[in-house]
Amino acid sequence: MPDQRKEITEYLITIIQELASTLTAEEALHVIIEQMKVFFPHQSLAVLLLDENTGTLYIKTSRQISYSFVKQFKRNISGEIVPRVLLKHEQVFINDLQSDDPEYACLKLEHDFKHLCLAPIIQNQRAIGYLHCERTEGLPFTEEDARLMLIIAYLIGQQIQKFELLFLTRNLSLIDEASKALKYQAFVDQFSREMIRAKMHHTSLVLIFLNLDDYVVHVATSGIDAGHALLEEVHHLIKECIRPIDIVGRFSANEFVVCLGGMKPAEAEPTLEHIRKEIQQRATRSSGHPVNVSGVAMTFERPEDFDLPLEKILAALGSGLITVRAKGKHQSASIPPPRK
Repeated sequence: MPDQRKEITEYLITIIQELASTLTAEEALHVIIEQMKVFFPHQSLAVLLLDENTGTLYIKTSRQISYSFVKQFKRNISGEIVPRVLLKHEQVFINDLQSDDPEYACLKLEHDFKHLCLAPIIQNQRAIGYLHCERTEGLPFTEEDARLMLIIAYLIGQQIQKFELLFLTRNLSLIDEASKALKYQAFVDQFSREMIRAKMHHTSLVLIFLNLDDYVVHVATSGIDAGHALLEEVHHLIKECIRPIDIVGRFSANEFVVCLGGMKPAEAEPTLEHIRKEIQQRATRSSGHPVNVSGVAMTFERPEDFDLPLEKILAALGSGLITVRAKGKHQSASIPPPRK
């Protein structure tokens, strides 16, 4: 027993050291499962997670289970053993389980098995899934095996929670709370990458600048909460008018900026008009107040366009918007990029 505990300790230290350099939950799970392959004899090893929305189980990651099986796997919680693991947080090991046992079909993954060990994956005092380990050959599972599985399942839960928190933190740093669009700096970073990509692949790129003309009046008459609701709806309407690959940022209190990679110059102004009209018609209807929108579209297509300083581009967009708004509310125009 002392030697086995020493091996387990060394194994856990190795895992924790490798986890320090992982960047995603998937990578962390891969590290854990690959290390278990070395230390813990098994036929198949899998992490099964529970989808809260559907109440079904799916395989997050696996060992010696085919990709096609993992992709298609979807199972309702059934039998008596899985509910014990998920609802009562019990660790379970069963040896010499026969294929005609009613529980067998509820537990089997892709391969036939003889011995099985399950351990709940806990997060915030609830089970979000379980760790599944099975053997056909070799020794039956023991209580010591089950304890080790429980430790690994606990570690998996901690890793999943860690990366979920990192994602939320990162998301909060990128997303504008009121509109749910990208914050200005986050948009700028992505726009810079889109400019580099467009130049590399010799494709055009369109930048659209939108202004909610009556936003200040709307906030003054309806309150800041209604103003934030309007911003979120406007962002939602813009997203409905563009492709998933396009990006939207909140530029200022009442301005949005949209980047459309690969869009042809002839499509720029019609796209701007479509977005503008959708906002004016649908946001006006839902808010009960007139929502007028002014906008300009700028197309980058010449090689030198993609080397323009960002400050110069934004200044040209701002100037173009002022010129358009001087003609009256809800106006739009297509303007060229500034020249060096």
